[in-house]
Amino acid sequence: MNEPDRPFEAAKASLIGNRSCNQDRCMLLSNRETILLGLADGLGGHPRGEVAAQIVVDVCESLFRHAPRPLPNPERFMLQCIGKAHHAIIRFGGRQMPPIAPRTTAVLAVIQSGMAYWVHVGDSRLYLIRKGRVHRQTRDHAQIRFVRQSAQESSRPRASLTRCLGGVVEPPTTTCSSPTLLQRDDIILLCSDGLWGQLAPGRLAAAFQDQQPQIADSLQSLVEAAAARPNSDNVTAVALHWQAAAEDQGSVDDPRLEQAVRHLQSMLEKTRET
Repeated sequence: MNEPDRPFEAAKASLIGNRSCNQDRCMLLSNRETILLGLADGLGGHPRGEVAAQIVVDVCESLFRHAPRPLPNPERFMLQCIGKAHHAIIRFGGRQMPPIAPRTTAVLAVIQSGMAYWVHVGDSRLYLIRKGRVHRQTRDHAQIRFVRQSAQESSRPRASLTRCLGGVVEPPTTTCSSPTLLQRDDIILLCSDGLWGQLAPGRLAAAFQDQQPQIADSLQSLVEAAAARPNSDNVTAVALHWQAAAEDQGSVDDPRLEQAVRHLQSMLEKTRET
């Protein structure tokens, strides 16, 4: 996806891996002022995880289509998406006979006026890759425990999610980033654990160092490499290559940038759970 007069190139990719169905969903939406990226990974240990993930995408697309342009408050918009998607998943599960409890992770990012904002629930990740290295990344909502299948087998670590969409009545506590001013050639990568669980962060960053290939080609190569690993999970990712220099994104007198700075300052005054 490379739109005329837009300072970015973006792509998405998804493979089923060594699974019977693909429970991942992703999206890439934009208008003249705003870009919305999103990814959801339905939990395989619960029924209809693929529906929960699709609900996240459907809710985000609907809200984005009817939202003011540009978004007055990107963080609030994404939190609204998370809350409405959570309640929609609960309603869907309650209508089934017998009732079920679908669950999913979610990670969303908004890019607007050269600023990036993101939120996440669960262990689907966002990486900000800058100058060939991981500059920032989300921290999973997961707890490591050690399990073993038999008395003869040594214990091995296994992560269990501490937050997700669906399952309980109240929406999960959502972790929000601070607004980040993008630099030329920054890469924003959203991915399910099927990608980051198979490939090290350095491998993810290195895939985008050479900007000669289209970002779609780089992303597809990563997804295929992860899906080719033994016992691979669903592998899904969305990537955006930012192509505008900071000096091209407006001066400090730009009211939208001033709003972002004020928003950052207010966030720094809060104590956020990480």
